[in-house]
Amino acid sequence: MSSSDCPSWFSSMEPIMVENEDNNTSSVSSGGSTTGLKTIMLFGKTITAGFVASNEPAVYGPDHDDGRWTIKKTLELSDVNGSSRLLLGSKLEIVDHIGEFIPEIGVEIVVYDVDTETTHTLMLKKWKTNSYVLNKGWTKDFVKRRVLKKNDKIGLRWEEHDRRLEFTVFKWVAISTI
Repeated sequence: MSSSDCPSWFSSMEPIMVENEDNNTSSVSSGGSTTGLKTIMLFGKTITAGFVASNEPAVYGPDHDDGRWTIKKTLELSDVNGSSRLLLGSKLEIVDHIGEFIPEIGVEIVVYDVDTETTHTLMLKKWKTNSYVLNKGWTKDFVKRRVLKKNDKIGLRWEEHDRRLEFTVFKWVAISTI
């Protein structure tokens, strides 16, 4: 992967410590010849990564679910394929915290990415099907920037003190090189 292929937040990361299965410090290989798992510290979180030797999705990554994430979602293809929206379903507890909300028009809400410590503004709307969606920046600010894929697991929660929605990625699906 060249630096131009990396998401924008990747270039601002601090150096990471990488250990192999025997807890020996090593470097990250960008070639497809390395196999096995690597454990890295990224933004203070432990992430295990590796190459997938099958067509089955393998999930690696931090599982920092502290029980306060009220919305947990495994991303569907329609959430990441350019439909420009995150489908949240018909029951959404955070709506009670938002205040004035006209479902057809929607409301802009601040979304804070706790993993990258970045703030974004998205539009929350309710469709005629009674499903809530986040759009107006979902694809650019989250799917592309965080390189989200089908079957990645995310979490959302309302943070009352700062009156914002918080976002995290619980688990990433490894990209198969086969």
